[in-house]
Amino acid sequence: MTQHAILDNITHKDVKIVPGYRPGQGFEVSVARVFPMEFSQLQMEYPIVFTRNKETGHFEPIAILGLEREENLFLTDAGWDARYIPLTIQRQPFLIGFQESVEAGVPQRNPVVHIDLDHPKVSQTEGEPVFLSHGGESELLERMSSILMTIHQGADVNERFSKVLVGLDLIEPSTMEMVLDNGETLNLSGLHIINEDRLKALVGPALEALHQHGHLQDVFMMLASLPNFRRLIDRKNARLKAQGDLQS
Repeated sequence: MTQHAILDNITHKDVKIVPGYRPGQGFEVSVARVFPMEFSQLQMEYPIVFTRNKETGHFEPIAILGLEREENLFLTDAGWDARYIPLTIQRQPFLIGFQESVEAGVPQRNPVVHIDLDHPKVSQTEGEPVFLSHGGESELLERMSSILMTIHQGADVNERFSKVLVGLDLIEPSTMEMVLDNGETLNLSGLHIINEDRLKALVGPALEALHQHGHLQDVFMMLASLPNFRRLIDRKNARLKAQGDLQS
Protein backbone atom coordinates (compact mmCIF):
# COMPACT_ATOMS: atom_id res chain seq x y z
CA MET A 1 0.00 0.00 0.00
CA THR A 2 1.08 3.56 -0.65
CA GLN A 3 -0.29 6.85 0.63
CA HIS A 4 1.27 9.70 -1.31
CA ALA A 5 0.83 13.25 -0.02
CA ILE A 6 2.30 16.63 -0.87
CA LEU A 7 4.83 17.34 1.86
CA ASP A 8 4.20 20.39 4.04
CA ASN A 9 5.64 21.60 7.33
CA ILE A 10 2.30 21.79 9.13
CA THR A 11 0.64 18.48 8.35
CA HIS A 12 3.94 16.62 8.55
CA LYS A 13 5.74 18.62 11.25
CA ASP A 14 6.34 15.50 13.38
CA VAL A 15 7.30 13.08 10.60
CA LYS A 16 10.65 11.35 10.97
CA ILE A 17 12.58 9.02 8.69
CA VAL A 18 14.18 5.87 10.04
CA PRO A 19 17.80 5.85 8.80
CA GLY A 20 19.53 3.03 6.95
CA TYR A 21 18.32 0.20 4.73
CA ARG A 22 17.03 -2.97 6.31
CA PRO A 23 14.98 -6.01 5.22
CA GLY A 24 11.28 -5.32 5.58
CA GLN A 25 11.56 -1.66 4.58
CA GLY A 26 10.49 -2.16 0.97
CA PHE A 27 13.94 -2.56 -0.58
CA GLU A 28 13.49 -6.17 -1.65
CA VAL A 29 13.72 -5.28 -5.34
CA SER A 30 15.88 -6.86 -8.02
CA VAL A 31 16.43 -3.73 -10.16
CA ALA A 32 16.70 0.01 -9.69
CA ARG A 33 16.21 2.69 -12.33
CA VAL A 34 19.44 4.66 -12.70
CA PHE A 35 20.83 7.67 -14.58
CA PRO A 36 24.04 8.45 -16.51
CA MET A 37 25.17 11.04 -13.94
CA GLU A 38 25.68 8.20 -11.42
CA PHE A 39 27.21 5.60 -13.78
CA SER A 40 30.79 6.18 -12.64
CA GLN A 41 29.86 5.19 -9.08
CA LEU A 42 27.34 2.50 -10.01
CA GLN A 43 29.72 0.61 -12.29
CA MET A 44 31.95 -0.22 -9.33
CA GLU A 45 29.17 -2.31 -7.76
CA TYR A 46 26.30 -3.25 -10.09
CA PRO A 47 25.74 -4.45 -13.65
CA ILE A 48 24.09 -1.62 -15.63
CA VAL A 49 21.87 -2.68 -18.53
CA PHE A 50 18.78 -1.42 -20.34
CA THR A 51 15.14 -2.34 -20.13
CA ARG A 52 12.49 -1.06 -22.51
CA ASN A 53 9.80 1.16 -21.02
CA LYS A 54 6.53 -0.35 -22.27
CA GLU A 55 4.72 3.01 -22.07
CA THR A 56 7.24 5.26 -23.85
CA GLY A 57 9.14 2.69 -25.93
CA HIS A 58 12.44 4.21 -24.79
CA PHE A 59 15.27 2.21 -23.28
CA GLU A 60 15.99 2.98 -19.64
CA PRO A 61 19.18 2.06 -17.77
CA ILE A 62 18.77 -0.07 -14.67
CA ALA A 63 21.13 -1.47 -12.06
CA ILE A 64 20.70 -5.18 -11.37
CA LEU A 65 20.42 -5.84 -7.62
CA GLY A 66 19.32 -9.48 -7.63
CA LEU A 67 18.98 -12.51 -9.88
CA GLU A 68 15.41 -13.43 -8.96
CA ARG A 69 12.17 -11.53 -8.49
CA GLU A 70 12.08 -9.39 -5.33
CA GLU A 71 15.67 -10.35 -4.51
CA ASN A 72 18.18 -7.72 -3.45
CA LEU A 73 21.60 -9.28 -2.91
CA PHE A 74 22.96 -6.02 -1.48
CA LEU A 75 20.38 -5.83 1.29
CA THR A 76 21.54 -7.48 4.51
CA ASP A 77 20.61 -7.45 8.18
CA ALA A 78 23.57 -5.11 8.68
CA GLY A 79 22.40 -2.67 6.00
CA TRP A 80 23.16 -2.02 2.33
CA ASP A 81 26.37 -3.81 1.38
CA ALA A 82 27.80 -1.51 -1.30
CA ARG A 83 29.85 1.67 -1.52
CA TYR A 84 27.14 3.46 -3.52
CA ILE A 85 23.34 3.23 -3.43
CA PRO A 86 21.26 4.17 -6.51
CA LEU A 87 19.48 7.52 -6.27
CA THR A 88 16.06 5.94 -6.75
CA ILE A 89 16.73 3.87 -3.63
CA GLN A 90 18.22 6.76 -1.65
CA ARG A 91 15.20 9.01 -2.22
CA GLN A 92 12.66 6.72 -0.53
CA PRO A 93 10.15 7.42 0.98
CA PHE A 94 10.12 10.71 -0.95
CA LEU A 95 9.11 11.14 -4.57
CA ILE A 96 8.35 13.86 -7.08
CA GLY A 97 4.78 14.70 -7.90
CA PHE A 98 3.34 17.53 -9.93
CA GLN A 99 1.07 20.41 -8.95
CA GLU A 100 -1.05 22.15 -11.54
CA SER A 101 -0.98 25.95 -11.70
CA VAL A 102 -1.65 28.78 -14.15
CA GLU A 103 1.03 31.40 -14.74
CA ALA A 104 0.27 34.33 -17.04
CA GLY A 105 -2.67 32.35 -18.37
CA VAL A 106 -0.50 29.36 -19.25
CA PRO A 107 -1.09 26.00 -17.47
CA GLN A 108 2.00 24.74 -15.68
CA ARG A 109 2.97 21.42 -14.06
CA ASN A 110 5.39 22.18 -11.24
CA PRO A 111 7.40 19.42 -9.56
CA VAL A 112 6.80 19.22 -5.80
CA VAL A 113 8.05 16.90 -3.08
CA HIS A 114 5.66 14.12 -2.05
CA ILE A 115 6.02 11.55 0.69
CA ASP A 116 4.69 8.01 0.95
CA LEU A 117 3.23 8.02 4.45
CA ASP A 118 2.78 4.24 4.39
CA HIS A 119 6.47 3.57 3.72
CA PRO A 120 8.13 1.53 6.52
CA LYS A 121 10.82 4.20 6.96
CA VAL A 122 8.23 6.83 7.96
CA SER A 123 7.77 7.22 11.70
CA GLN A 124 6.36 9.61 14.28
CA THR A 125 8.63 8.43 17.09
CA GLU A 126 12.11 7.59 15.77
CA GLY A 127 14.55 8.67 13.12
CA GLU A 128 15.67 11.94 11.53
CA PRO A 129 13.14 14.81 11.48
CA VAL A 130 11.92 16.05 8.11
CA PHE A 131 11.27 19.56 9.42
CA LEU A 132 12.99 21.62 12.07
CA SER A 133 11.08 22.74 15.16
CA HIS A 134 10.45 26.20 13.68
CA GLY A 135 9.18 24.68 10.41
CA GLY A 136 12.29 24.98 8.28
CA GLU A 137 13.67 22.15 6.16
CA SER A 138 16.00 19.74 7.92
CA GLU A 139 19.33 18.69 6.45
CA LEU A 140 17.65 15.39 5.54
CA LEU A 141 14.92 17.11 3.52
CA GLU A 142 17.42 19.39 1.78
CA ARG A 143 19.42 16.32 0.75
CA MET A 144 16.31 14.49 -0.45
CA SER A 145 15.11 17.51 -2.42
CA SER A 146 18.46 17.63 -4.21
CA ILE A 147 18.25 13.91 -5.01
CA LEU A 148 14.70 14.26 -6.31
CA MET A 149 15.69 17.14 -8.59
CA THR A 150 18.57 15.07 -9.97
CA ILE A 151 16.16 12.20 -10.64
CA HIS A 152 13.69 14.59 -12.31
CA GLN A 153 16.41 15.92 -14.61
CA GLY A 154 17.78 12.41 -15.11
CA ALA A 155 14.54 11.23 -16.68
CA ASP A 156 15.09 13.64 -19.59
CA VAL A 157 18.73 12.62 -19.86
CA ASN A 158 17.72 8.95 -20.07
CA GLU A 159 15.31 9.69 -22.91
CA ARG A 160 17.97 11.55 -24.90
CA PHE A 161 20.47 8.78 -24.17
CA SER A 162 18.05 6.19 -25.53
CA LYS A 163 17.36 8.18 -28.70
CA VAL A 164 21.06 8.62 -29.46
CA LEU A 165 21.89 4.94 -28.97
CA VAL A 166 18.87 3.75 -30.95
CA GLY A 167 19.81 6.14 -33.76
CA LEU A 168 23.28 4.59 -33.85
CA ASP A 169 21.87 1.03 -33.58
CA LEU A 170 23.97 0.32 -30.50
CA ILE A 171 21.40 -1.46 -28.31
CA GLU A 172 20.73 -5.19 -28.62
CA PRO A 173 18.59 -7.65 -26.62
CA SER A 174 20.35 -10.02 -24.26
CA THR A 175 19.46 -12.98 -22.07
CA MET A 176 21.82 -13.74 -19.20
CA GLU A 177 22.16 -17.41 -18.24
CA MET A 178 23.92 -18.20 -14.98
CA VAL A 179 24.69 -21.51 -13.30
CA LEU A 180 24.92 -21.49 -9.50
CA ASP A 181 27.13 -23.69 -7.35
CA ASN A 182 24.11 -25.87 -6.48
CA GLY A 183 23.54 -26.61 -10.17
CA GLU A 184 20.52 -24.33 -10.53
CA THR A 185 20.33 -22.32 -13.76
CA LEU A 186 18.97 -18.78 -13.72
CA ASN A 187 17.91 -16.82 -16.80
CA LEU A 188 17.51 -13.05 -16.88
CA SER A 189 15.46 -12.08 -19.92
CA GLY A 190 14.08 -8.80 -21.22
CA LEU A 191 17.44 -7.06 -20.85
CA HIS A 192 19.32 -5.01 -23.45
CA ILE A 193 23.00 -4.16 -23.61
CA ILE A 194 25.44 -2.15 -25.73
CA ASN A 195 26.61 -3.98 -28.85
CA GLU A 196 30.37 -3.67 -28.40
CA ASP A 197 31.23 -4.64 -31.98
CA ARG A 198 29.02 -1.90 -33.42
CA LEU A 199 30.48 0.57 -30.95
CA LYS A 200 34.02 -0.28 -32.05
CA ALA A 201 32.97 0.16 -35.68
CA LEU A 202 31.73 3.73 -35.16
CA VAL A 203 33.76 6.32 -37.08
CA GLY A 204 33.53 9.95 -38.06
CA PRO A 205 30.18 11.70 -37.57
CA ALA A 206 28.58 8.78 -35.71
CA LEU A 207 31.33 8.66 -33.09
CA GLU A 208 31.38 12.44 -32.87
CA ALA A 209 27.61 12.50 -32.31
CA LEU A 210 27.95 10.13 -29.37
CA HIS A 211 30.74 12.24 -27.92
CA GLN A 212 28.97 15.58 -28.49
CA HIS A 213 25.91 14.37 -26.63
CA GLY A 214 28.18 13.49 -23.71
CA HIS A 215 27.32 9.79 -23.81
CA LEU A 216 30.57 8.19 -24.94
CA GLN A 217 31.77 7.82 -21.36
CA ASP A 218 28.31 6.59 -20.30
CA VAL A 219 28.53 3.76 -22.82
CA PHE A 220 31.98 2.76 -21.58
CA MET A 221 30.75 2.83 -17.97
CA MET A 222 27.93 0.45 -18.87
CA LEU A 223 30.31 -1.94 -20.59
CA ALA A 224 32.71 -1.76 -17.64
CA SER A 225 29.88 -2.72 -15.28
CA LEU A 226 29.01 -6.04 -16.93
CA PRO A 227 31.63 -8.13 -15.08
CA ASN A 228 29.64 -7.32 -11.94
CA PHE A 229 27.26 -10.10 -13.00
CA ARG A 230 29.99 -12.47 -11.80
CA ARG A 231 30.02 -10.68 -8.45
CA LEU A 232 26.24 -11.03 -8.23
CA ILE A 233 26.55 -14.75 -8.79
CA ASP A 234 29.15 -14.90 -6.01
CA ARG A 235 26.76 -13.05 -3.69
CA LYS A 236 23.94 -15.42 -4.62
CA ASN A 237 26.10 -18.48 -3.99
CA ALA A 238 27.25 -17.11 -0.63
CA ARG A 239 23.66 -16.40 0.41
CA LEU A 240 22.50 -19.89 -0.59
CA LYS A 241 25.41 -21.44 1.27
CA ALA A 242 24.59 -19.41 4.41
CA GLN A 243 20.92 -20.44 4.20
CA GLY A 244 21.96 -24.07 3.80
CA ASP A 245 24.25 -23.85 6.82
CA LEU A 246 21.45 -22.33 8.89
CA GLN A 247 18.98 -25.02 7.85
CA SER A 248 21.42 -27.80 8.61
